[in-house]
Amino acid sequence: MIIVYLMTVSEWVAGVDGAQKGWLVACLPILHGEAAFLRRFETFREVDKALTELNCSAIGVDMPIGLQLGPTRKSDIEARKRLGSRRSTLFPTPSSVVLEATSYEDALQRSREQTEKGISIQTWNLVPQIREVRNVIRPQDSDRYIECHPESSFVEMAGYPLASKKTEEGVQQRTALLREVVTDLEEIVETLPKKCRIDDALDAFAAAWSAMRYANGTATILGDGEYDHQGYPMRIVI
Repeated sequence: MIIVYLMTVSEWVAGVDGAQKGWLVACLPILHGEAAFLRRFETFREVDKALTELNCSAIGVDMPIGLQLGPTRKSDIEARKRLGSRRSTLFPTPSSVVLEATSYEDALQRSREQTEKGISIQTWNLVPQIREVRNVIRPQDSDRYIECHPESSFVEMAGYPLASKKTEEGVQQRTALLREVVTDLEEIVETLPKKCRIDDALDAFAAAWSAMRYANGTATILGDGEYDHQGYPMRIVI
């Protein structure tokens, strides 16, 4: 009972990364005395419920949230410039018209009609999770939920692009950077939740790092301050 009470009243930040059709959540305490941890959820609604109960003040989500009708958000353009050689890790954010598509072919046609550009199969594969996030997060939740991009967070931490996270060198680089804020990171990732990989965990903690910066008022916010037609901010927070 005491543990549950402490976790309820403590302030936390979190990072959320898509993992094997579910969601991996990394939680970081704002105050000293609590330990960081990872949890996996099947649905984003479960994520929202758990993080609300945990009293998270900021939650970084590695998924597009604000979607414009046109082809490219300003935040994406700015992020790619900052990513340098790692710019390909940021998939093009789809036009909001593809959210109503029922198949890849339908999305491709809708995108071409609206933006004069197609949509990659990789981006289309993100659409179900984009829908799921936007069905749970309301525009008025944007003071707590932020869109982030873990690779952009790592570039900000290091000051330069890292090796691919799929390589041993890349994993070691990211682990060393995150150890500054998650001192027991190695112990945490030794027992990963089911259906999760080491790169999922590192990305989730990088998203939590950006959420911490946002909560502290020190984050870099990419974008022109505009909102989409439903009221979601079109930004990437680092």
